[in-house]
Amino acid sequence: MPKGKPDLRPIFLSLSLCLFATALEAGPDRFSILLGSKHIGGTGFNEVNPGFFATWERERSSLSVGAFMNSYERVSIAATSYRPLKLWSEGDIGIFGGLALYPENGRNFSTHLGEDVVVIGGLQARYRNTFVQLIPINAESADGLISFGFTFSAP
Repeated sequence: MPKGKPDLRPIFLSLSLCLFATALEAGPDRFSILLGSKHIGGTGFNEVNPGFFATWERERSSLSVGAFMNSYERVSIAATSYRPLKLWSEGDIGIFGGLALYPENGRNFSTHLGEDVVVIGGLQARYRNTFVQLIPINAESADGLISFGFTFSAP
């Protein structure tokens, strides 16, 4: 970003996420708490990644928005869409994709848009109140990421 010009991308992305989530209807169907991650083929990353996500579930997909402490020890916000491929009584497995804001580190990813926004995606599995995600990373710093946490239905 050139000196003297404010970086409006975080504000734009935040407002976009809020408007998109609000348009879905009031009240999320599910909440998730991100606990941490393990970088495959990478070292020196923060692997304690607390975060909180709200999810609106639909018949064949869901939308999640939230914030988390990223692997560079900065706060990131993200919006993802999930499509289950296999459902069973206590869980599901499917694919997800979306965008995440990585302030000052977005260019570390080969899937960056501009300087700070990164395209993310991968596989997700949920069993009862736990979830795990496998995210391939096309970067010199790591080959992939496994993230995990807890999820529960909204009251």
